[in-house]
Amino acid sequence: MKTICIHAGLLKHLRSLPATERKEIGARIAEAQRSVGQSHLHKGLGLRKLQDDYFEIRAGLKLRLVFDNTPSELVFEMLGDPDDVKKFLKSR
Repeated sequence: MKTICIHAGLLKHLRSLPATERKEIGARIAEAQRSVGQSHLHKGLGLRKLQDDYFEIRAGLKLRLVFDNTPSELVFEMLGDPDDVKKFLKSR
């Protein structure tokens, strides 16, 4: 299982959220950690490949967590709506 790394900007954003939202997002991160690389496990999680080694997982109806799938870890970089995800990917 790969280790988890959370980008400093995302961590700051997560700390500003209510505890219930942080708990839900933490659960989604754990699900991504268990499921990446095992296609039969991520069915229904809303996990999908975006570009290169970037993936997203649903964190709510309109929220997405974007992460980089490196060889040794999953680096979570941003949380936002689908428009935010598009802007993020354009900046890469």
